[in-house]
Amino acid sequence: MKKISCDLRIGLVMDNGERLPLTGHLRFDPADPIAVTLVVRMPADETVAWTFARTLLMAGGPRPASVGDVRVQPVHGNKRRVMTITLTGPDGHADLELPSQRVAAFLRHTYEAVPPEVEAGLIDWDAEFGPLLGLGGTRTERPTDM
Repeated sequence: MKKISCDLRIGLVMDNGERLPLTGHLRFDPADPIAVTLVVRMPADETVAWTFARTLLMAGGPRPASVGDVRVQPVHGNKRRVMTITLTGPDGHADLELPSQRVAAFLRHTYEAVPPEVEAGLIDWDAEFGPLLGLGGTRTERPTDM
């Protein structure tokens, strides 16, 4: 199965309400079917990547959803049709606006490639949990190619 990606125009919402235009993309690898990665090209040519649950991105389209340090929610009442992803870390938070329709199309493609009822069978559970449970093995890191 091939990887799926979607180029995006992203708005970084500043504390004063201004939006800094950025670019980036969403990435899905069928070898890691429960995850999606958001890669954002920051000013000064730096890239930052966040990996989180594909189901979180899907759930946050129509209504607010969050898991841990990631919150996804639609923005109602504007003509731009965006969703906001808020990422929180030890150094602060970032509010990113993504185009809802592009994200929805990306998710449709990922679920066509790997339906929810199939994804658990594609995960190497021994590799994922073996090191955590002291059973040996090595966990394969998620791909970070940008």
